[in-house]
Amino acid sequence: IGKKKKELIKFKYKDHYELLSKIEKKFGVDSKILAALWGIETSFGQYTGKFNILRSLASLSYDGRRTNFFLKELKNSLRIIDQGHFKEKEFYGSWAGAFGQTQFMPSTFIKYAIDFDGDKKKNLFKKKDALASGANYLRLTGWENNLIWGERLNTKITTKIENLSKKKIYKKIKYWEDIGIKLKKNYKAEQKLRLVIPDSNLNECYLVSKNFDVILDWNRSNYFALTVFLFSDEIK
Repeated sequence: IGKKKKELIKFKYKDHYELLSKIEKKFGVDSKILAALWGIETSFGQYTGKFNILRSLASLSYDGRRTNFFLKELKNSLRIIDQGHFKEKEFYGSWAGAFGQTQFMPSTFIKYAIDFDGDKKKNLFKKKDALASGANYLRLTGWENNLIWGERLNTKITTKIENLSKKKIYKKIKYWEDIGIKLKKNYKAEQKLRLVIPDSNLNECYLVSKNFDVILDWNRSNYFALTVFLFSDEIK
């Protein structure tokens, strides 16, 4: 993360600290994680996408490769418009159908979106509803706010380390210390971590908590999840 990006992250967090803290208190989800997701997905609401969602999903439904998935998303997008949460002319987002400041797919909106500003609409193009909906998503998919997310390791990636990463097995802190890994953060003894090696060239290695898997539920990319947590560390 470059210096200018770091300063922008910190500025946005401070500028919206009251709202983010209010959401954290209500949903039990770290406000720094929410800010990180918000920044990564839409650069804090500045870029929500330029594709007409209904047209995009109709095209993808016809395309044939994931017809059933996109047809379901198209039906849900029509339900959202029918419920009147925002105007059809506002319904623009990514080419694949994600929209709003937290880039929810229509089915995700149906399950997790909430009205946080009290106007009886669930409008993800507004930051209050978008951020609260993001927190609601994380809460309902298993977020535990008392967990330290993990850290990057200064450890040689041996065959044993590589195999442990592939197995995706969570182990208590003592296990990692017993095999010679030195941890920098102050974990509770009962917290469990697993190894993640995101690069096929074995350039980097991380120990992560179960909250890592919650972020993977949001986006199935190790790079995405690690960026969220490293982003949040910059805010902290």
